[in-house]
Amino acid sequence: MKRIFTVSVAGMLACILMIATMLCAVAAPATSVNGVEAKVGSTVEYTLFLESYKQDVVGIQMVFKFDNQLLELKDVDLKNFPSATLNANKGDDGMIYFNSSDINGQSFKEAKELAKLTFEVVKEGESDIEYLVQYLYDIDLVNIYDYALTYNLSVDGGSQISAETPVLADVEEIFDKVDAGFDKGDFENNVEGTGSGIKPTQPPKTSPAPSQNNSNNNDKDNNTILYVLGGVVGLALVAVVILAIAKKKKTDDTTVE
Repeated sequence: MKRIFTVSVAGMLACILMIATMLCAVAAPATSVNGVEAKVGSTVEYTLFLESYKQDVVGIQMVFKFDNQLLELKDVDLKNFPSATLNANKGDDGMIYFNSSDINGQSFKEAKELAKLTFEVVKEGESDIEYLVQYLYDIDLVNIYDYALTYNLSVDGGSQISAETPVLADVEEIFDKVDAGFDKGDFENNVEGTGSGIKPTQPPKTSPAPSQNNSNNNDKDNNTILYVLGGVVGLALVAVVILAIAKKKKTDDTTVE
């Protein structure tokens, strides 16, 4: 009887321990990253992909935004932009800025990694990892208009999101968060993560206005013509007067005789 009681107590203690462990696991603080649950201490990898259907990428400038109270930036991988320059504060303000320019261009005719960001979850809460492209241009320095952006997200190495439309940041929120000197750029970001496929029309070319020197030369030419005409008219008047005087004198002489 004593043995049965001991086994029963041990079984109950084991059940209680198991339930407590399960409750602790359920109650473990977690953060929602782009709608995916990630426990505090987890590693989150966010990878953005770009596909530029027609043009090679010569230059890019963009921003990533996140809640730096919940996510601590560990690494930024820009392997396809070896000449890229990152902001010096390493995301301490919840922003990642980078730009790159390469006259040789980079082909993105097939979806290729644009950037990979690695974070550690340090606090529970909710945070989206967002992006904003300021410039994305081709060899003619014209913004690329036929493109697609997608992203993957993994937690502790396990894939959670694959090839979905990334979250577009609100440029006004970034503008307010940074300062009045923030460059909003002129790239047309779309919430669908794709370009319109229609190249913006170029403004019509206009003929340059005549220079001041040409205007002065024209004025001089016009004045010269006026002077010549004035001289001719003056000579004609003098000739008429002389002829009139000569005719009158001849008439007077004839009368005297």
